[in-house]
Amino acid sequence: MKTLLTSSIKRMRKTENLLGLLDEMTLDVCLICNDESWLLSLNGNTISISQYDNEISQVTIHGDQKAMKTLFDGEDFLLSLRKRGELSVSGRLRDLLLLESLWYLSKDMRLNEKS
Repeated sequence: MKTLLTSSIKRMRKTENLLGLLDEMTLDVCLICNDESWLLSLNGNTISISQYDNEISQVTIHGDQKAMKTLFDGEDFLLSLRKRGELSVSGRLRDLLLLESLWYLSKDMRLNEKS
């Protein structure tokens, strides 16, 4: 999962207009997939990942590798995956929509990389 998450973050960083969404935002997201737990930290224009070690997070996303890949690649929306039961999600709706936007809008960068 770390590889998927790392490539997703690289795409977000390359999509400069997305970084404007993060200017004054601080958000910690716990991502749990199988036996792996990662902390995605969004702090201004800084995006980082680290091993999750019971830190406090505003959002928690739990799912299998396939659902996480679908999310990180921007192939489907976070809330749609939750509605179908493919992901378990907790957090404020505002934060969930921000994350959904970041992953979905960075999808264009992934498509450009394939060209």
